[in-house]
Amino acid sequence: MSDIPRSDAAGEREGAPSRGSWASYLGPFSSVYRALPALQFRDFRLFWIGQLISLIGTWIQSVAQQWLVLELTGSAFKLGLVTTVQFIPVLVLSLVSGAVADRLPKRNLLIATQVISGFLALGLGILVRTGTVQYWHVLAFAGALGIVNAFYTPTRQAFVPELVDKETLLNAVALNSAIFNGARVVGPAVGGILVATVGLSLNFFLNATSYLAVIGMLLLIAPRPARTMAQGQRLWTNVQEGLSYIVATPVVSTILMLVGVASLFALNFTTLMPLVARYMLHSGSDGFGFLMASMGVGSLTGAISLAFLKRSDLSRPLILTGCIVFTSAEILLALSRSFPVSVVVLIVIGLSSTLFTTTANTRILSLTPSALQGRVMSVYSLMFLGMTPFGSVLSGLVAQRWGTPLALILGGAVTLVFALGVLVYRPEQRWVRPEGG
Repeated sequence: MSDIPRSDAAGEREGAPSRGSWASYLGPFSSVYRALPALQFRDFRLFWIGQLISLIGTWIQSVAQQWLVLELTGSAFKLGLVTTVQFIPVLVLSLVSGAVADRLPKRNLLIATQVISGFLALGLGILVRTGTVQYWHVLAFAGALGIVNAFYTPTRQAFVPELVDKETLLNAVALNSAIFNGARVVGPAVGGILVATVGLSLNFFLNATSYLAVIGMLLLIAPRPARTMAQGQRLWTNVQEGLSYIVATPVVSTILMLVGVASLFALNFTTLMPLVARYMLHSGSDGFGFLMASMGVGSLTGAISLAFLKRSDLSRPLILTGCIVFTSAEILLALSRSFPVSVVVLIVIGLSSTLFTTTANTRILSLTPSALQGRVMSVYSLMFLGMTPFGSVLSGLVAQRWGTPLALILGGAVTLVFALGVLVYRPEQRWVRPEGG
């Protein structure tokens, strides 16, 4: 049976299924479904399913691309440089892209970015399949994808509040994180197996095909009208409004600083994972895929736990504890030479880093007025993704000069010290939104 249409009737959740809807036929899973209120919104379900399929394809390609660079160059620095090139556009364009996301219909902007991303994956797959791919090709495609993602990421994050109500936002963001990390379990495992048995090109073609799912779902979505900025204003004025809000809201600025430091020094450790697999643990592409999937298992566990959590007052301890445990586990990973031990450590890394980043994302989004969400989330993207180019180059240089273990230890230690500083020197009341803010 179909969902009921949206209604403003008292007592009825907008977009939620009626008592006689298909949800009542889920049997033993119906209680789980009802415990995840975001899934009761039709448009969010469509978006969620499309994202799940697309993200699996993204992770399948990610494994192939990293292994491709390692085969083409054998260089830790050049491996990090690809990540740097891919995320530089986020650093350069994020503030402008956030303002654009607040000006334009977010659904249409998302569709455009996904179409372009699909063609980029297809083009790189053709180069790999024909045997003509070179290292500079990978750099060029990474840069083009980075430009697309500079607009896609803040738009996607600001799009979620248009699909659910405010009370369900934490659940919606946690469910998005769950599919991201669920894809990180499936994608690398499948990608590693395909690389070892079939070759690299199929991974890129599968990713290109996966974009059709999210494009199709977006075409079916009719999001609620969102408050947008005045069209007559200058773009830079719009950007300044978002920055002013961040400066005036201590909880938002504190979380953004912590995310930025973690992204610069610690969260980019995935760039070094092919080196960890090959040189520290003496494993092949299948082992690399398994290591990445192990981290995904931990991340998925963390995301699912957050999806069932309904206490927003735990945001501060979840953010700080997650960051502290994550960075400590990264240091342990640098000291491990055992594959099973490394798998366990990566599960802890995945769990704690997801608690940290997902709660930080939700906390910022929930505190931000709808008309500013694109711009504020673009700054979050700047901190979360825009620091990655510098972090990837830094970790690649340190790994090239002094070895992968030291690069991991330094990244984890610097972020750990900063997180402890926030824990000690930022009083509890600074994490509360000011009255009337």
